[in-house]
Amino acid sequence: MTPELIESSAHMDELLTRLSNDKLIAVDTEFFRETSYYPQLALVQIATDTILACIDPLAFDARPALHKLFLNQHLIKVFHSCSQDLEVLFYYLGETPVSIYDTQIASALLSEHHQIGYASLVENELGIKLDKSQTRTNWLQRPLTARQIKYAGDDVYYLYQLYHILDKKLHNAGRRTWFEEDCSNLLTDNNDFQVATDKLWKRVKGTTKLNRNILAIVQSIAQWREQLAQKRDKTRRRILADDIIIQLAVNPPDNIATLDLFIDRKYKLNDEERLQLLKAIEAAFQSPADTWPDNRFNILDNQQKQLLKDLQHIVNKKAEELKISGTILSSKKDLENLILLHSHKHTNGHATEHETQDQPQQGSLAVAQGWRFHCIGQHLIETIKNSQ
Repeated sequence: MTPELIESSAHMDELLTRLSNDKLIAVDTEFFRETSYYPQLALVQIATDTILACIDPLAFDARPALHKLFLNQHLIKVFHSCSQDLEVLFYYLGETPVSIYDTQIASALLSEHHQIGYASLVENELGIKLDKSQTRTNWLQRPLTARQIKYAGDDVYYLYQLYHILDKKLHNAGRRTWFEEDCSNLLTDNNDFQVATDKLWKRVKGTTKLNRNILAIVQSIAQWREQLAQKRDKTRRRILADDIIIQLAVNPPDNIATLDLFIDRKYKLNDEERLQLLKAIEAAFQSPADTWPDNRFNILDNQQKQLLKDLQHIVNKKAEELKISGTILSSKKDLENLILLHSHKHTNGHATEHETQDQPQQGSLAVAQGWRFHCIGQHLIETIKNSQ
C-alpha cells in the first residue's frame, strides 16, 4: 500500500471513522530530540490490514484525535521497542497510551534475540529487507519527501503482519501470559518518564573513580543542570558538558569570578543561572556524608562470587532449555542483588552502609516476580539459602 498523508483535522476525523471498528493497529512514531530536552513528535504512522497512514502533527493539532485513539483501552496498539514511542507520545498527549503490544518483547520470549531490531525481525520473519537510508533524516523538515513517507509507512505496514505471526507463536509456545505480564510492566515502570533526580550523577561520564565527597558535588551540579535543561528545553550537554561538571567538582570554585574560568561563553548562562550553579556547589559541601552518592559496586565476597557463577549457570541452563536469552530470565545485576538480599550478613543486620545504599527490595527485582519467579526465581533463592 502507498501511505496516505494526513495533514488536516477533517482528514484525521475521516481516518478515525474508518478505524472505529478495528481492534488492533500497528503504530510507529518519528521524532526529533537532537537539540531539545523533550522529544518533538514529527510523524505518527498507523497501519491495519486495509489502512496505511502517516499523520503529520506539525500540519494541524492532532492531539484530540490521537488522544481518542491511544487512550482507547479496547484498541490494541502494536509497537516495536516502544519505550521511546511511549515517551514522545506522553509528552505530546499528556498521558501514556494504553493496551500496548510490543513485538520486541514477543520476539525475546520466542528466540535467543534479547533486543532484536525491527529491520532484523522483519527480515527473519518475513524475508524482507527494509530500506534504512532514512534512519537519520530530519523528520521536522517540511515538505516530507516521497522516500521519507515510504520509509515511515514500511515501519508499520510490516509491523501489523509481525503481530499476527508472533502472537500465534506465543500461543503455541504457551507464553502468552508471560508476554502480557511483561507488556503490563511497560506502563508501570516509569509512567511519567521523569528522570530519577537522586541518580543524576550516573548520567555524567567520568564518575567511575571519583570519591564520594566529589560525587556529591557532581550530583548537585547535575540536578541544577537537569532543571535548567527542562526549563530551556535543551539537551543536558548544551547546558553544561560532562567534563566541565567533573572539573567543577574536582576543583570547586567559591565565587562567580572563579566559576567563569571554567565555563565557556558558548553555554550562555546568565547571572542568575551562574549564581544558582554556585549555590548548588556550596550546597553539596553542606550535605551529610550519609547522603553522598556511592559509585562502588556491591561487593561480593569470594564465596558469593562463586555462588553468582552457580546462579548464572542455572539461568543459562534454563534459558537454553527454553531457547531464549538468559538475560530475559535474569540480569547479572539482579542475581547479585538477590545474593545480597538473601545472604546471612543482610538477614542478620550486618550489612555495611555502602552495601545497603540504593539496595532494591526483592519485589523490585524482575527475577523475583511473576512468571520469572515461578520459572526460575524461586529455585535461585532456594539455591542461595542452601549455600549458607
